[in-house]
Amino acid sequence: MTALNRRRYSLLKFLALLSQIRWYNVLLLLIGQYLAALFVFEPSNSWQSTLSDTGTHLTIWSSAFLLVFGFLINSFYDLETDTINRPKQTAFERLVSQSTSLRIAVLALIVGLLMAYTVSWRGLLFYGFYAFLLWFYSHKVRNIPLVGHFSAAIIGLLPFFGISVYHQYLSLHTLAFGGLIGLALFSRELLKDLLMVKGDTVMGKSTAASEFGGDQVRLALIISSGIAWIPAFFTQQWFGFYAQLGMLLMLVLLSVANTLTLGAKSLRGLRWAHLCYKVVLVIGILTIPFL
Repeated sequence: MTALNRRRYSLLKFLALLSQIRWYNVLLLLIGQYLAALFVFEPSNSWQSTLSDTGTHLTIWSSAFLLVFGFLINSFYDLETDTINRPKQTAFERLVSQSTSLRIAVLALIVGLLMAYTVSWRGLLFYGFYAFLLWFYSHKVRNIPLVGHFSAAIIGLLPFFGISVYHQYLSLHTLAFGGLIGLALFSRELLKDLLMVKGDTVMGKSTAASEFGGDQVRLALIISSGIAWIPAFFTQQWFGFYAQLGMLLMLVLLSVANTLTLGAKSLRGLRWAHLCYKVVLVIGILTIPFL
């Protein structure tokens, strides 16, 4: 193998690793926490004051490294299912061997916990519990219908709770907004059941789609998007104009995504709905500075 080919192969392996750790989700988590720290939790401080606080950076990056650990562990447990549901992407990700992925996962776990410990021993306890939940979700909880979906939504919100506790900030309007994000995460997990039903069925995994049927899952998604409008209506006075606009866009896209899911006759329609959920989460992150 020539030097040029080795460099290309190394680049491909790096890209495969990025795919395994779901870099898009990790990046959203980082951006969301920094926006929350700068605009919500410490609004009276200058940017320089917040950005010069070492504890803020360590807390945020601790959760990011632990999320990398979580995605790599999840990839390990879901290898056979992913091979059926996403054969091309899984084959690409297998450029990085399982042993290498596990070593990187352990390294990310250690770095994340060390960062948390540097902040405080309470931080170590909290993020140690977060790391345990990430592992336990992949190992046991993920395949318990509804319980796994609720768990995924809660785990997705925990890093934001961690950074809010560090800044000693908690309010009703941020809890209400977090509830909307949590509902979007829960609904996306239901949608993923429909997307992954083939592999889950072949592997004998218990999911909402296999237990209750695809039509019932679609109905649950429609109901959840309808329910989301109710608390949003009654809490709108807690938010400014731009926050209300962001939440309105999220609610509309949630409704569009679930309507697409209801009418989807193939995986292509479900993928469009899943794309809508990704956009919902991006809008949610961009709405944070206006809370």
